[in-house]
Amino acid sequence: MIVGLHEMKQFSTKIIILGRINYGEADRILNVITPDHGKLSLLAKGVRRSKSKLAGGLELFSISNVTFIDGKSEIKTVISTQLDRYFSKIVENIESTKLAYDFLKKIDKYTKESCEEQYFNLLISGLESLHIHDKNTEIINVWFLSQLLKLHGSAINVDTTANKLPFDETSNYEFNYDEMAFFARKDGRFEPKHIKFLRLLLKVNSPENLINIEGSQDIAVRLKGLLDNCYRLEY
Repeated sequence: MIVGLHEMKQFSTKIIILGRINYGEADRILNVITPDHGKLSLLAKGVRRSKSKLAGGLELFSISNVTFIDGKSEIKTVISTQLDRYFSKIVENIESTKLAYDFLKKIDKYTKESCEEQYFNLLISGLESLHIHDKNTEIINVWFLSQLLKLHGSAINVDTTANKLPFDETSNYEFNYDEMAFFARKDGRFEPKHIKFLRLLLKVNSPENLINIEGSQDIAVRLKGLLDNCYRLEY
């Protein structure tokens, strides 16, 4: 007995495409993240054809509304799409474009199929920030990395030093990657202003307010290497 599409389970959700590969002559398999279904593999049939009705709702760097069929396969079949929001200005700047791709890859690596909605929301905030503030990629990048580490349970300790002592406004600091914490050192690369900025990175839900802080761009450049290394230790 052949089961019709109307008899199969259908679900509607929002998605952000993390990656895509061509399949067959005109199809694509999409790796996506959703707010309520975790990560999914979706088959978009015929999407590479010029007259495809699905293509317009499946852009990179966008939020899309999709309806898909949940069959026996791990790969679900898309039956309708609608573009919700396209962060079009990202592709107008090469640095924003590169960083947006990097955000997609990092979210994909840090999440499992049953990931929480916070990862979806973080990715939206990251893409939206790149869309609006394309000249401030360093600040957006360190904010995104710090939030990702926090969600993953690997946040840098900015409350006390590695020795459980309070931070001193007159001291310089170095970083202990085993403890994920700072320790006082006379010739340390990090000053109290870097610690304070890290606290803000972890506290705010968007990097927008950080952009207007005096010297924030230079501070972000200094912190980028530290946060990159913390990320690499996880993967």
